[in-house]
This record gives sequence, C-alpha cells and structure tokens, in this order.
Amino acid sequence: MNTKQLKKEMLKYILPSMFAMMLSGFYSIVDGLFVGNAAGNDALGAINMVWPLQCILNAVAIGTGVGSAVLMSTYKGEEREHEAKNIWGMGMVLLLIAGIVLPMLMLVFLSPLLSFLGAEGSMDRLCRQYIIVILVGGIFPVLGNGLNPLIRNMGNTVSATILMSSGLVTNIVLDYFLVYKYDMGLYGAGLATIIAQAVVACCSVGYLFMTSRALFHAHYFKMKSIEVKKIMKIGISPFGQSLVPSLTILFTNWKCIQYGGSHAVTIFSVVTYILSTIQLLLQGIGDGVQPLFSFYYGARKKQELSWLYKHAFVLSFLFSSICTILVIRYAGNLSDLFGITMELREGCMTAIILSSFAFITLGLARLTCSYFYATGKPLISTILVYIEPCLLLPFFLNVMARFYKLNGVWMAGPLVQLTLCAAALFMKQFLSKKEKV
Repeated sequence: MNTKQLKKEMLKYILPSMFAMMLSGFYSIVDGLFVGNAAGNDALGAINMVWPLQCILNAVAIGTGVGSAVLMSTYKGEEREHEAKNIWGMGMVLLLIAGIVLPMLMLVFLSPLLSFLGAEGSMDRLCRQYIIVILVGGIFPVLGNGLNPLIRNMGNTVSATILMSSGLVTNIVLDYFLVYKYDMGLYGAGLATIIAQAVVACCSVGYLFMTSRALFHAHYFKMKSIEVKKIMKIGISPFGQSLVPSLTILFTNWKCIQYGGSHAVTIFSVVTYILSTIQLLLQGIGDGVQPLFSFYYGARKKQELSWLYKHAFVLSFLFSSICTILVIRYAGNLSDLFGITMELREGCMTAIILSSFAFITLGLARLTCSYFYATGKPLISTILVYIEPCLLLPFFLNVMARFYKLNGVWMAGPLVQLTLCAAALFMKQFLSKKEKV
C-alpha cells in the first residue's frame, strides 16, 4: 500500500470538495446577509420558511448526481470504462427530467405547500416573492448541483470547485445590486440566486462538452432500467442527507412558532444559515473521499479503504472541533452580521451556541454514511439518514421543548446528531468485525 500516494489522492479530492460544498451553502447565506440588512427580520424569516422547497430541488440533484458518480467510479475501479460513461449519460438525462418536472409540480401546488410550511398573511406574500423566481428557473440548481459530483468523480476536482465559485461570485454581485442598491427585496434575492445557479449549470455543461466531447455521443444517453435502479438505490442516501436539513427546518419552525412566535423563526433562520454552511463543509469530507472509497471498493482493495476512512475520520473530527470553537467564540458577531435587532440578539446568541455542539458528531456521522453507500451498503446508510427526521428529531424536539421550552428546541439538534453518530459508528465497527470473521 502506497500511503504517500493515498494521502495525496485524499487531499486532492477532499479539499476541493469541502470548498465546493461550503460555497454551495453560501448561496443561501448571501441572500440572508443582504435581505436581513436591507429588508428586515420578516424577509429573513420568509427565506428560511420556504427553504425546504429549494432544498428538495438540491436534494434530488445531489442524490441523482452522487448516485451516478458512485456507480461511475465503481465501474472505473472494475475497469468497465464503457459502462462508466453510460452511467454519466443516464445521470445527465435524469437530472434534466427532474429539473423540468419537479419545479412545475411545486408551482402547481404552491398554495397548499406554503400553507403546510406555515406561511400565512404577510409572510405568505413575502415567501411567494422569493420562491416563485427560484422555481421558474428550477432546472438550473438541479443541473448545477447534480453535475458537480459527476465532474469531481471524473478527477476534475479543481474545475468542479471553480465552477461552483463562479456562481457564488455572481450571486454576491447581483445581490448587492438587486437587493441592496436597487431595493428589489426578496424578488431581487431570488433573481440573483437563480441567475448565479444558471451560470454554474451552463458553465458545467460547457466545460464537459469542451473537455469530454465524446461523452455526448447519443449511445451514452441510452437509459437502462437496471442501471437507473442502481443509481436510485445509491442516491437515496445522499438525497436524504441533503433533504434532512429542510425537514429539520420544517419541524423546528413549527416548534419555534409554538414556543417563541415569529421572533423565534427569525432567530432560527440565522441558526440555519450557520448550521447549513458548516454542515455542507463537513459533508464535503465524506463527499470528497467518496470517489476513492468507490474506486478502491470496485478494485477490492480493503487495506486502502481502511486507511482512507481512518484518516478522513481524524480530519472530520479536527475540522468540526475547530468550527464549534469558532462559532461559540463569535456567536455575537454572527448575529450582528445578519442584521438581527438588539431585541433578539441575546436569544440569537444562545441559539447559535447551543446548536453548534452538533458539529462534531454531525461530521463523523456524515462521513460514515458516505462510506456505507460508496462501498455497496446503501441500505445501512439509508436507514441512518432517514432515522434522523422520521424518529430522532421529532422525539428530541418534543421531549426537550416540553422541559426547556425554546432552549430545548436548540438543544434537540446536538442530541440527535450524538445519537446518530453513535449508531453509525456502532454499525461500522460491527460490520468490520463481521468481515474479518
């Protein structure tokens, strides 16, 4: 085993992936920063309230993209190049279908969806200003987020990061002009976001066409039901990982309204921006090392797999610990950054500090789930992912809120992640012992 080569490969994939995932999280944060300071607390709460709809688009894109990318890398490890290229084509077709159909369905059923999310009265109007723009251009976030893991798994890690960066820069510039300078509010924020994601999507397709034109041959786009099922089977776990934050927002918003009203929803919107960015940063470790997991799994090199997991585990623990310390230290500054009023500042700081304790175990759980779905164990990964919103989150939210009111709502997240991490590590250890027998 060449550990020097493995270390080089790991850093080559992980660091750009972390950066790209962090940039992905910055899309919503940039909107929040400009909207919070230019349009006020209610507008900030409106973005948070409709985030689950936007998150569904991203989750489908990432689930499809990662599912295709994992299978593509596995086939490469097995030296099945033609099948690997065919998987790329099928992934592209699936992304196009999802990018057209999903936003159309959401627009048709927008009124009941907003009602379900808790948007009423003036909040309903604010939510519509933002989310309608996002859904009209919904194909762009699906293509942009879905193609990124495919480009990364083809070995173009730096290019994938640059493509994502182009969208963030565009979003910042447009938010400044449309939201801050021309006072277009939530409509301007939505327009800035969707144009930025269109830049990412179009540049990604253009990059693939210029660098890998042979992949655009018609026979690579031929759909095969067996392979589509494999993509979906693998992709259901990363889909869930991307969807869980939206379910967390939904369930937590309900509890915020119950125990703190609209002010609590506004506070949680700030917490969400911070949590989602750091969560994506930590998820970037698991997503980054995943192509190597898949390749060495396909090549049947168990020693390399074990080395990669252990070193990624240490890296995740270090990064998540640093993030926790920094967020606690600068909780007040983070509250001020989003234009939170003095009336809500103390409550916002408390929410940020309590919620930040989820980071350490969250990163380790995400890494272990990535290991499972990248190495032919998607069922275990899927169970771990979906047990969070379906069982653990409702349980801890209800129990902790009953005893500690609004502070209990903020404490529920760290307890959920601690339990999930313990379950993931237990399964990893159990399977390792079983494979040695």
